[in-house]
Amino acid sequence: MAMVAAGIISSCKDDEKGEAYGYDATRFTGEAPAVVSTIPSINEQDVDTLKQIVVNYDKNIFIPPHVSIKVNNEWVDSGVVAKGNQLIIPYELKGNTTYTVEIMRPSVRDELYDFALDFKFSFTTMLVNAFNPNLFQIAEAPVNPNATPETVALYNYLKENFGKKSLTAAIANVNWNTENAEALYQITGKYPAINTFDYIHFNHSAPLHAEGWIDYTNTQVVEDWVDNGGIVSCMWHWMVPPSQADINNFNSYVINPDETEMTAQTATRSSGWAHEVAIRDIDIIADYLLQLQQKGIPVLWRPLHEARGNYGKYNGSGKAWFWWGGKGPLQFKKLWMMMFDRFKEKGVNNVLWVWTSEGIDPNDPSAGDDSDWYPGDDYVDIISRDYYFNDKSNDYHSALADQFETLRQITGGKKLIALSEGDAMPSVNNMLSTGAMWSWCMPWYGQSSIGVPYIDSPINTSDFLRELYTSPLIITRDQVPSFK
Repeated sequence: MAMVAAGIISSCKDDEKGEAYGYDATRFTGEAPAVVSTIPSINEQDVDTLKQIVVNYDKNIFIPPHVSIKVNNEWVDSGVVAKGNQLIIPYELKGNTTYTVEIMRPSVRDELYDFALDFKFSFTTMLVNAFNPNLFQIAEAPVNPNATPETVALYNYLKENFGKKSLTAAIANVNWNTENAEALYQITGKYPAINTFDYIHFNHSAPLHAEGWIDYTNTQVVEDWVDNGGIVSCMWHWMVPPSQADINNFNSYVINPDETEMTAQTATRSSGWAHEVAIRDIDIIADYLLQLQQKGIPVLWRPLHEARGNYGKYNGSGKAWFWWGGKGPLQFKKLWMMMFDRFKEKGVNNVLWVWTSEGIDPNDPSAGDDSDWYPGDDYVDIISRDYYFNDKSNDYHSALADQFETLRQITGGKKLIALSEGDAMPSVNNMLSTGAMWSWCMPWYGQSSIGVPYIDSPINTSDFLRELYTSPLIITRDQVPSFK
């Protein structure tokens, strides 16, 4: 009877421990060792990056020559020791990671060979930024020595936060509005720090087409964005006439290199209709930007984006997507430099020049990077990347560390790096753990080619966006200082 009573007491004791740690206590035999605590604690958050995991039992323990222990599904069978009542598992923890530790029978026993039951617990390590500032020597000032004070202030702000925090951004839908920014606000309760406007329809606007349906000379929407604390970005899907005969047929303007006789090569020649059109158009855009300059508004200027497209890929059969890239990198760079110089002549001093790279193509590694399309350190302030996952076979919220590193190598670490366009946005944890801290990240407007919206969808769920926008390492509009 005394033995039965002792067994009942032991069983009750083990049941209490089993319930506390979430396993089946009925599997205990005798007085097997039971877990009383762990280091890190069970379900603990913001754990420091330790080099060992400790599990404390209620009695002294012993281990066999080979234990059955997993950390995040990887076997750990080397260096594990028992010291008194402690099981010490050597494991160097990394930041921004949730770990699950599994200790399976027969790994832990007492001196009477009673083996402890399976035990499993989890914890999450603290946010640790793997960004390496020693890999960068960011230029001290914008490439334009005559940059306005507001533009210099914006550059310094981006430089100050680079590698530490990432700015949020939205793209207009698709021209001269803040619709996407408003949609993000409805989801997250915060506005993105940057709104990107697009001069894509300049051929339907004054002064080129005064009777057109849009008017870029009316800058109220941009002024309102700035007055509410936002940063302005502008890009330009540069539409051109198919031929000389179509110069005044503004409805005929196109962007595909296969649909126009205009090329970067003809645009940069000293004469000819294509050159005249190019200078006319550049001057129109320059005047738009000068309007903003007069109001003290600095601009992240991203022209001639995605110039390479598929040029040179697929064993040389790939083509550029836009006319400014159709004749290859040399002619593209001439066009970039012509625009740069023309802007300087006209006194456009409120822009930071953002060049968009095609990075590397993981599906076509033989194509290499596109460093030969880079206009040069004297013509670029920020290097950026447009990247679309396109399907869920990829990690939707990857930080794209390989793309980030490719861009860093193109410039030798002398330029800021931004994810200027894409579908799924990187998570903060992924950016931190890989060190790929993009200066800003921007989802595109509308929906993907298969009809999935870029926000409030499986691509960027509302929960993901809310978590992103409330992270202390993400900058929203309410946190942006004035640059005036």
